[in-house]
Formats: sequence, C-alpha cells, structure tokens
Amino acid sequence: MSKKSSFFSFVTFLIAVAALVVGVLAYVESWMNQPLDEAAAAAPVEIGDVAGVPAQAGDVVLDLTSRDEGGNTQVLWHCGKLLLGERHDYSGAWTRLTGALLYSPGTATLRAGELHVAVGAMRGHGEHPAPNALINTVRENRWFLEADHPTAVFRASEMVRRKAGEDSDFAGAVEGWTHRLVGTLQLNGKERALSAPARVAVAESGVEIDARFPVSRKEFEIAARQGYEPPAEVDDEVVVEVRIRAGRDPLSVVAELNAELVELQKEVGLLRQAAGDTGARLDRFEAGGDELRREIARLEGELAAVKASGAAVAGSGEQPALPARFTDFVDYRNRKGDDRYADLGYEPTFEMVLVPGDPAQGIDPFYVQATEVTWEMFRAWSYCEDIVDEPHSAEMRSSLLRPSPCYDDASRGHGFEGRAALGISRRNALAFCRFVSERTGRPYRLMTDAEWHYLAEAGGGLPDDPTTVGWFAENNEGDDFGDPISMPVAQKPANALGLYDFWGNVAEWVMADEEFIRGGSYLTSASELDFEWREDASQDIWNETYPNTPKSLWWYRDRFDMGFRLVCDPVNIPSGD
Repeated sequence: MSKKSSFFSFVTFLIAVAALVVGVLAYVESWMNQPLDEAAAAAPVEIGDVAGVPAQAGDVVLDLTSRDEGGNTQVLWHCGKLLLGERHDYSGAWTRLTGALLYSPGTATLRAGELHVAVGAMRGHGEHPAPNALINTVRENRWFLEADHPTAVFRASEMVRRKAGEDSDFAGAVEGWTHRLVGTLQLNGKERALSAPARVAVAESGVEIDARFPVSRKEFEIAARQGYEPPAEVDDEVVVEVRIRAGRDPLSVVAELNAELVELQKEVGLLRQAAGDTGARLDRFEAGGDELRREIARLEGELAAVKASGAAVAGSGEQPALPARFTDFVDYRNRKGDDRYADLGYEPTFEMVLVPGDPAQGIDPFYVQATEVTWEMFRAWSYCEDIVDEPHSAEMRSSLLRPSPCYDDASRGHGFEGRAALGISRRNALAFCRFVSERTGRPYRLMTDAEWHYLAEAGGGLPDDPTTVGWFAENNEGDDFGDPISMPVAQKPANALGLYDFWGNVAEWVMADEEFIRGGSYLTSASELDFEWREDASQDIWNETYPNTPKSLWWYRDRFDMGFRLVCDPVNIPSGD
C-alpha cells in the first residue's frame, strides 16, 4: 500500500471517529432533554380545618396554589445524582399543589398551615435544573411511589418562635429563620414528625414563608424501588424548599373598608388624640408617630373617595364603581410635609388604566400604567435627592432600602426627556413601587407573569408586524454613532387596552420566583418575538462599566433594556379624569 493511500485511510478513520463522537454527544444531549412525561392529575383536595386547627373569630384562611399556575407557592427539591460517572447536583420544582394557611391578621400570628403536593408533577428549576431524563427516571423507578401515594402532605399545627441564640440542627436552614414549623410529613404512605426552621413574616395583608429542610430517603423507605439501588456516592438526603407569598384578595379588603368606613371615621378622631397624647399605642407602626399620621391620612382619603362616589351605603358592603382611568403623581413636592424629604418643586404625573380581569383565569381587576415608568418619575428617587437628612439617607442606603446615587449618565446616553427608565434591577423596581405606595396610600407593585399574559391577550395580541406598535432592532433610530437606543414612550399607537409600548422599547420586569423580563425591547428582533419571549438577568452579574465604587446592589445590570411599569390593586382609588 502506498504512503498516499495509507494517509487517506488514516484521514478517513479520523473522520469516522469524529462522526462517532458527535453522534454520541448528540444522543446524550437528546436523552438529557427528552420530552417530559406528563404525570396524572391528582384528585382535588378538600381542606377543612387547616392541619386540624379550627379557625377562631377574626381568623383568615389563605389558599395556596402553584406558581406554575400563576399562584403564590413554590416547592423545590435539591439532590445529588451520578450521571455518566460524575456527580451532579440538580434542582427541580413540583408544579401541582394545593393548600391553606390559617392566620390572625389582628395579632399578626400564623396559626397553622397545610400543603398537599402532587409528587409526580415535576420540572427542572434554577441554575442547575434537573434534566428531563432524570425526572423521568425518578418516576420510572417509583422513588415517590406516585401510583400508590400520589400526594405528599405537610401539616404544621404549631409555630414555635425561635429562641435567642438558637441554632438549627440543619446547616442548610434559611438565613434569618424566625420560627419552627412543627407538624408532620406524609410521603410514600409513611407519616413522620417534622420540625422545619422557617422565616415567617405576617402582616394584615398576608403571610410570607421561606423554609428549607432535609428529607431522608431511607426514613420514608424510598432508597430503592424496582430493583434499583442508588450508589453510595448519592446522598440519602433530599433538601426541600418552600416559598410562600400569600396575600388577601385586595377587593375583599376594599369591601371590608367600605362596610366599616363609618366606624373608621370615629377611629380617626381617636387616633388623632392618641398621636398627640401618647406613643404607647404606636408599636405596630413602622415609623412611630409619622407612620400613624400617614395611616390617618390614608383612611381619610378612602372615606372621602367613598363619599364622593355615592356608591357605598354605610354598612351595606356595596363597592364603589371603579373609574376606567385615573391620574396619579410622584410626590416630589412633599405635599405631606414629611421633614425627611425636600420639596423638589415638581410632581410628575402618570396615568393608570383599569383592567377588568377574568375570574375564569384567576385574574382580579387591577390598574396598569399606560406607559413604562419614565426617568421623570424615577430619577429623583433613585438619586436620593428627595431625602434632606443625609445621615438618614446614608442609613437607608447601608440597609439596602435605597440605591446609591449614580455619578455618571444614568440614561447611558439614551437621554432622559420622555424616555423610559432602563437598566434597572428588579430589586430597585420593587423598592420604587414601595416608595410610590408610601407617598400615595395606594398599593403599587409590578405585574405578575399571569397578568402579563392576560394583558398581552386582552390588548390585541402580537401584531403580524410588531414594529407598528413598538420599537425593535429593526426600527429604532439609533444614536449619532449608529448604536441602538430606546425611544421616547407613547410614540407608537396604544393597544386595545390603551397601553403604550407593551411590546418593545424596554422589556419589563414581572413578579415571579425567577427574575425575568417580558415583551421584548429595542435590542430584540421583531421576528424573534412571541408570547413566550423572556430573558433572565442574574443579580450577580454586574455591568463592567458601572461607574460607582463600591458597586451598589441596586443600580445597573450588564444590560440596558430592562424597565418596568406600575400596577396598582384597586384600593383607595381616586375618581378618574
């Protein structure tokens, strides 16, 4: 055989080996991401007394539903697995659950909780999500015995406050845990006592719970199923994480206020006297006497709104008609005379549009801002220019209550006049919502992901040519150097709901367990946009050109097309324009 022939044979062999390697890698990739088997739907669970604890007068029961269905609760699992000879740590989420919390708003006490989880309904989650292949393998080997016991049940009938200096015996407990949730866990037909350290926050408006606890496979006899024995290198422990953000229905709160306004008018007089005579009754207010006066002003505003509408009859429980629109403002003139804030001489206005909601989809009525939040609304607050007392300002920044000021062009060359605030972290956007809520007495927030999808549909959907209603990579005008920039708000036609720039310009933050934005932006190609478009942005990624030192937890991300618009629940709404 000639040298030339040998050379070609060797090259052919190398090509064959390379093709084999590519084929193997493709097979492994397709196996890892195989279609996720659909678990059978669990039977509906009827919950009576929560965890066997009967309700008392004044108690409120909050329903718990899966965040995958737009609800308020998420249950995660974390474990280690051997895959192709290497250990991998994976995370997943259970996507079907139901439950209830029993709490007393008056005493800010959580009395009991009950959570039913369909163990067969799973998906990958987080930075290292379990691949579909792993989830299917878990089901095939019946680690959770879903055929015989499809539901895991956690009941907490006692909430024990953490003692001073007490440590958890579980090293992975949530940071700053405040209580132990004491109860039982049912899994695979076994019931075991469980004491889970949890961070619990209870207010009149609802309950927040973060808990993390280990579950032993051996203890619940799920270490081996159908002849499969996990190798010793795989941990016996599965860590379960529960996140709950359950609030009262804003409309039910409004109904209660309407029925009690006559009595509240009497209480206002008593509160005025209490504010002037003693501070003993002010413990439940965050800012002492100032907070009490703000509460009085809020109650007086609700009373005036109901009187003006003429729709609420004392004690009748009738609800005033909600205006189709109303105009609000960011109070940089300091109308309330709070000595911590300066009069900046202006108060930018913004318009809110009523969205009727859809009970069938679980969407209650709410108001949404007609445009994205503009720099005119946002900039003074973000620079802390509204705080006169510099020590107070520094204290707020050090405790992460305000962003540190930016010493460079916050617009990143896009300009401020009429343009949407951009490059804002979701944490900063949420803090601004709290600030506007404090100044107006109305509950402003970000929209949920379910509300975003509802707005997208109700607003007329995505046009065949998105550039007719929004600014995208194809049609933004660019700066003097040809680089893409955002455009002033409300330059394109509004959608069917009267919302401008719902698609494009700046992508908008939503409230969800994971941080992500919706709707596309001036950097997005219109041809790539659809209802499922979303992009994530890690809080740990900083902008390399961020001008501040030290870097703030609040300000820019490494991308500058992230903005937001305000949503308001229908509480204390003024008459429309």
